[in-house]
Amino acid sequence: MQDTSKNVTIAIDEIPENVAIYKFEEGDFVIVDFNKNAQKTEHISKEEVVGKKLTEAFPGVKDFGLFDILLNVYEDGKPRELDTRLYKDEKVNSWRYNSVRKLPSGELIVFYKDVTKYKELEDEVHHLDKETAHKRKKVQLLAKALEQTDDMVLITDANGIIEYVNDSVTLKTGYDKSELIGSKTNIFKSGKHTNEFYKNLWGTILSGKNYHSIVIDKTKDDRLYYADLKITPLFDENKTIQNFVATSTDITSRIKMEKKLKKLATIDSLTKIYNRYKIDEAINIQIARYRRYKEPFCIFMFDIDNFKTVNDTYGHDAGDRVLKALSRLVSNHIRTTDIFGRWGGEEFVIILENTSKEEAFVITEKLRKIVEVSVIDGKYKITISIGVAQYEESESREELVKKADKALYRAKENGRNQVVAA
Repeated sequence: MQDTSKNVTIAIDEIPENVAIYKFEEGDFVIVDFNKNAQKTEHISKEEVVGKKLTEAFPGVKDFGLFDILLNVYEDGKPRELDTRLYKDEKVNSWRYNSVRKLPSGELIVFYKDVTKYKELEDEVHHLDKETAHKRKKVQLLAKALEQTDDMVLITDANGIIEYVNDSVTLKTGYDKSELIGSKTNIFKSGKHTNEFYKNLWGTILSGKNYHSIVIDKTKDDRLYYADLKITPLFDENKTIQNFVATSTDITSRIKMEKKLKKLATIDSLTKIYNRYKIDEAINIQIARYRRYKEPFCIFMFDIDNFKTVNDTYGHDAGDRVLKALSRLVSNHIRTTDIFGRWGGEEFVIILENTSKEEAFVITEKLRKIVEVSVIDGKYKITISIGVAQYEESESREELVKKADKALYRAKENGRNQVVAA
C-alpha cells in the first residue's frame, strides 16, 4: 500500500492542475493527498492538510457547494463538474472550476483551476446580448484580453466558420491564425468521435443552449489531445444566433493521470496482475452478462501448497519472488479472455468466460500440472491446490466465491496438489 500511495503522489504531482484526493469518513471527507500545484494555489503545505477533515482545513467548503457535490459523487459514482465562487469581504473574489471523479478505491479525486477570466468573459458576453452596436468588435476585444492565458478561446459565426482565435489556440494546435480564420471548426476533428456526438453538439448550441463536454481534438501535425470544451451561443436583438464563443483547456495530462491512477487502483503492486478489487468488479460484470445472455462462466481459486514453509525456510523476500514468478507463469498459460488476479496472500482467482464446469476442470488440471513440473524463480518446486465453481442462477458474487473457496479447502484437505470442483 505504501508503494501505491507513493506512486499516486508522483502521478498527481506530474500534472499542471490543482489536484486533491479525499476519502469519506464519519460524514466528512478526509484529505488523503494534495499535489504541489494545489499547495501553491492554497499557500499551504501538504503536511498541514493531509489527514485533516475537509471542513476543518477549508471551513467554507459547504458554503460554496463543493461538499454536496463530493457527497453526491461518493454516493452514486457519477462524475460531476462545478463552478464555485470564492468570496472576500462579502464580494466574489474569484471563480474555480472543479471536476470530481470517484476512483476504484472509493476515494474521490478533484481537479480544480482558476476560471475567473472565463467568468468575466461570460459576464461581458451576457451583457452584450442586450446590445446591438459593434457586437462582434466588442466580443473580439474581450477575447483578446485573454491572449495571455493558457486557455484557448475561439469565436465562430453561426455556421461554425472561425472568425477569431487567441494565441493559445495557435500554440496548442500548431496552426497559424491565417490558416484558421475562415476555416470550419472541423479542422480540429480527430476522428475519435461518432457522427452522433457531433449531431448532439450542434443540436445543443443551435437550440441556443450552452454546451460542455470533454472532446478529443487534433493538432496540425496529427497529435491528439483532450480538451475540456465549453461553447456559448451569442444572440442579436432578435434572439437570432450570431456567433459561438468556444473556450477550452488542454486536459490531456489529467486524463492520462486518471488512467494511471485507475491502473494503480486495480493492479496488485507486487505481482502486477489484477487485485481483489478488480476481480470483484470483473465477477460482477460476468454475472450481469450471464443474466442477459445466459453464457456459463466459472471461477477458480488456487493457492500455493505449504507456502508458509517457503517463507520460513528462505525468507519473505524469496516468498515474494515465488509469488511474482508464479504469476508470470500462470499468465503465460491462460487464455487471453481469462481474467487473472491476486486475491490476497498466496491466493489467486481466475475467471473463465463462457466456460462450463467440465471445461473448467480440464483447464485447471492442465494448469496444475504445468506448475507442478516447473521450476519457479529458477530454484523452487511448488504445487498448487485449486477449487472450481460455476456460476448458478440467482447466486451473488459472494456466494460464488464462497463456493470456490470451499472447493479449494476440500482440495487441501484431500492431500493438496489437486483440483476439486464444487
